[in-house]
Amino acid sequence: MYQGQFMTNRCRSYLVLVRETLVACDLAQTIVEFDPQARVICATSVEEAEAALADLTSVEIAFVAEGPTRFAGTPLHVGLTIRGGRVVLLGLEAEDHGPSSVFDVLMQPFNTDAVVAKLRAGHAADR
Repeated sequence: MYQGQFMTNRCRSYLVLVRETLVACDLAQTIVEFDPQARVICATSVEEAEAALADLTSVEIAFVAEGPTRFAGTPLHVGLTIRGGRVVLLGLEAEDHGPSSVFDVLMQPFNTDAVVAKLRAGHAADR
């Protein structure tokens, strides 16, 4: 698990749960470029992500490589919801289901602009 080095008391926390290291690094880098004060937590397993959540009181956005059927109602989903986290799913199963009222979907192939659009949408929803 990797936690971004730019952490302050007022920073926003983001979670990236993606098993592919390069994809996780790309998402984390884009988040930090969008929000330089961000605390980005990258996890490669649900267990790592759940352990990281225990230390957080709030989460801005979570990028999760999982389909909505498997993810909905899981302890991680509940933990993110309790902490106010907006969930953006990615991967083939998520794309097959498409966006819903519960989960947004980051379609592949994605680029920096697509990730930033999801980040902006999350910030706009908080206002």
